Amino acid sequence: MLKKAIIAMMVITGLSVVLFLIMQWDVRQGVKNYTRTHPMTETLSSNASIDIFNTGKSFYENLFSDIETAEHNVWIHFFIIRDDEISQEFFDLLIKKAQMGVDVRLSVDFLGSDIDKKYIKKMEKAGVKIVKSRPIMFKNAFYSLHHRNHRRLISIDESIAYIGGFNMGDEYLGKDPKLGYWRDYHIRLAGDSGKEVYKQFKRDWIEDEGENIKSDLPPYTSAGSGGDVHFIFSTGNPLIEKTIDWINEAEKSVTITTPYFIPNNKLISALKEAVTRGVEVNILLPDDTDAWFTKPVSYRIEKSLLEEGVNIYLYQKGFFHGKVMVVDHALADVGTANWDPRSFYLNDESNCIIRDEEVARHLESLIEVDMKDSEKLTMEAFDDLPFWEKALQTTPRWVYYYF
Repeated sequence: MLKKAIIAMMVITGLSVVLFLIMQWDVRQGVKNYTRTHPMTETLSSNASIDIFNTGKSFYENLFSDIETAEHNVWIHFFIIRDDEISQEFFDLLIKKAQMGVDVRLSVDFLGSDIDKKYIKKMEKAGVKIVKSRPIMFKNAFYSLHHRNHRRLISIDESIAYIGGFNMGDEYLGKDPKLGYWRDYHIRLAGDSGKEVYKQFKRDWIEDEGENIKSDLPPYTSAGSGGDVHFIFSTGNPLIEKTIDWINEAEKSVTITTPYFIPNNKLISALKEAVTRGVEVNILLPDDTDAWFTKPVSYRIEKSLLEEGVNIYLYQKGFFHGKVMVVDHALADVGTANWDPRSFYLNDESNCIIRDEEVARHLESLIEVDMKDSEKLTMEAFDDLPFWEKALQTTPRWVYYYF
């Protein structure tokens, strides 16, 4: 009996290893094939007036107000959409605008929706067009499973755009009993820059739905005020190289916030070299997380950065989900990409690059408040880790591509 159990265990282990190797090969091929036909898009610069939101309440209030006053189109993609109180208010508003003749399109990542089918039918009946983004494909099936549309793209009347970390659901209002208060960063842009989000949404929609959108984009205007803005729409490694370039440009300071922190060796080296040049590097991470399995593998990275003089803060007020980088109080990156392998290798991401000192310093002032609600990480903290977390520190980082 014992012999049969051992043989069965060996067979299961062997099959699991083979399946994992097949998945690894398929994902690598998928990345190669997809990124060859979908190179990183870096737009030209344009002007925009910029508003910053770091609470779900302020984000939803402003978004719903803009949807309410929309005259031509409301195009929205979220990575996650729940089926709860705030989401149903959102759905009802989309239904209202569609019935008024506004072109309303709602996109959600294929794996990111909890919307009840009855509500989907209700929206579609009212004229809301709905698509599940990045469906599972037969070719490179494992890759298509892991390749997610992580962008949050909102375009209203071609001139207003939103981009950042919030999705649609009650948890972003701090109503998740486990995570509690939710801190995030999202920006609203008004002006010519909104047209770039409009164009990227259109590209994604056509790819997911196969339906061309017949729409004329109003011409760009040379006049305008506000920050100097451009966008990066990426899938895969090119975003890493851009991030390294910004860090290498730093002369005074680099401030980074991210909910998941598993950078590759190139990014780690860039941060260490910045400190060597005399640059102050501050990193804000959540202490409590919605993805516990990402923490242990980041500990050895954090320790190596602490040893070089990087300051790391752990947010204590609730869950921190913001994705922001500010360089030299003048350049800011606000978007959807985390500092982890999924964002830098597998996901479709969107980042807004702002070269405006007033906006950059405003972001820094908000992050400084978040740092006051944090504890500064010390080397002594690693001595108190439970045994299982210490054991998981040596997990290969490539494993985390798939979580």
